[in-house]
Amino acid sequence: MKQNLNVFAALFISLTCSLHAQDAADIPGSKDPAGLKRYEGTRTTFYEENAFDSYTLPLGKLTKRPNMNLFAKSLTLEGKVTKITYVSNDPKRTALEVFKNYQSELTAGGWEVLWEGTGDELSVGKGILFHSLFANRPGGTFAISHPGARYLAAKKGGSHLALFVANYKAGTVSPKSLQPAAGVPVIALDLIETQAMEEKMVLVKAEEMASGITQQGAVNLYGFHFDTGSATLKPESDPTLDEVAKLLKSDPTLRLLVVGHTDIVGKFDGNIELSQNRAASVVSALTKRVPAAASRLTPCGVGYQCPISSNSSEEGRAMNRRVALVKVEN
Repeated sequence: MKQNLNVFAALFISLTCSLHAQDAADIPGSKDPAGLKRYEGTRTTFYEENAFDSYTLPLGKLTKRPNMNLFAKSLTLEGKVTKITYVSNDPKRTALEVFKNYQSELTAGGWEVLWEGTGDELSVGKGILFHSLFANRPGGTFAISHPGARYLAAKKGGSHLALFVANYKAGTVSPKSLQPAAGVPVIALDLIETQAMEEKMVLVKAEEMASGITQQGAVNLYGFHFDTGSATLKPESDPTLDEVAKLLKSDPTLRLLVVGHTDIVGKFDGNIELSQNRAASVVSALTKRVPAAASRLTPCGVGYQCPISSNSSEEGRAMNRRVALVKVEN
């Protein structure tokens, strides 16, 4: 009988340990960012990775409702964005303890802290809190998770991160397997690795340009490449420049406006100047290829005045960043 009880006890302990291990498991497909350790005894309950996206990094206290993205100071970034939620399994831990551990780890890893906030700096009124910025994490994880909340933004090389830590208070998280235990620390870690968007636009051939100009009076081109904020053409622009040169040689009477367009990021006057300078760079490069066409090309820039897509998404902004060839009819 005693032997049977021992066997039963062993099975019970084994089953209990197995359940705890399962509860502590990361969600499938998640991983820690390279070079960034997690806090001991935590599991992932949310993981999202986008190869290229836009991210507003808060660098100052919240001044208005979060869905308006208004802070005393912020930084708009574009690049690879990875968002992770970690949940502790130990209610004896506190948000402050976890936050201090991350501070030490980031400092040791060479990260520069750009801003830290806590308490009233993370709120502009009852219910209007920083944690609302992470509402897309498994429903409810940060909904009422503000006790002891702390936030920091940091930078290292071309990477930035946002860290938000709080103690889970209450709420319903779905699915139930992602529900934090009462009082445990919950952590939102967003990593933004700034980089150029991978170019996916297809090269437009001279014949296609001619057809578009004949039918619509203009053609939009995406093969002119510039660094952010720069009007210097990059070498990968050469294929498109060569095709436009072929177009100009094929029709010696063709006169064109070379019109630079930008997205809505930045100030109006700055974008006007940038688009004008980029158009001038294109005209200069084309003139070197076809000197006789110099008098037939007129550069101009309109900034973000003529969007062809919404500037609310990176895909839309990419469509708006272009150079158009517009036929001069008279």
